[in-house]
Amino acid sequence: MLTQVQEPTIAKQIDFLSYTNPSDYSANLFEIESPKQNDVRQSRHGLYVAESTYWEDYYEDPDFNYEWNDGRLEEKEMPTSLSDLIKQWLETLIFYYLNFNPIARQIKSELGFIINLPNKRSIRKPDLSLILKSNPDQLKDLDCSYNGTYDLCVEYLSDTRAEYVKRDTVDKKEEYCGGRVKEYFIIDSKKKHTAFYKLVNKGRNRYSYEPLKPKNGIIRSQVLPGFQFRVKDLYLRPDPEYLYKDEVYKSYVKVDFQNVIKEKDDAIKAMEQEKRAKEEAIKEIERLKQILSTL
Repeated sequence: MLTQVQEPTIAKQIDFLSYTNPSDYSANLFEIESPKQNDVRQSRHGLYVAESTYWEDYYEDPDFNYEWNDGRLEEKEMPTSLSDLIKQWLETLIFYYLNFNPIARQIKSELGFIINLPNKRSIRKPDLSLILKSNPDQLKDLDCSYNGTYDLCVEYLSDTRAEYVKRDTVDKKEEYCGGRVKEYFIIDSKKKHTAFYKLVNKGRNRYSYEPLKPKNGIIRSQVLPGFQFRVKDLYLRPDPEYLYKDEVYKSYVKVDFQNVIKEKDDAIKAMEQEKRAKEEAIKEIERLKQILSTL
């Protein structure tokens, strides 16, 4: 005997105490609301705020990356894809150097530091920075900012706006020099504004930046003795895995690996020399046998 099967019921959109027949179900039952215009956060670039407000509300903003320039919020520019590739290549090179000669700590997380000058005060977040172990101010494990002066700062310049170019080539150059950052590298993915500076003591507590000029196309850091690279390699980005074969980089890239290879080569040479010595000894014995046989 056939009995009528009751159709199942499903919950309504909002009222979970009432039910509806599936035949009444509509694909539009659950509507996705589009974000309201007021919910979209806008950049506060250019806004003037107190330093305490910057640290409290803007330093770790989840949507925008701000620096603080004498009271004014400055949104950090977005890097180009090529700038990001150059950044990865240079960071790898520095990693190899510090692995061989651990005299500094490489900071890649844009930790802000205060620059206090006679005429202004700013908080900057370098794209890449280094702290020498000889620096009296060292980062603690839980620090979210740096309470000292970096020894080397790198900025990857974006020229999408004129103010970005001025910020890296003029403003930060003046600030990093006044704050006693020993070396400052500006790397432009289009090469036009790429520059390298070293801090020079002019006496009587006066300092200035002078160009760190490449010799034969090679930049040699004074902050990191022995660290060097070809300027053109920043853009060519040869595979770091094989730079140990290059005369410019072999002094610090994969030195342990080079030593293993050398030990292996030396062992092979020693075995070959031993083999040749045995062969010569056998030949000498045969020669003496021939002489004795004629007596």
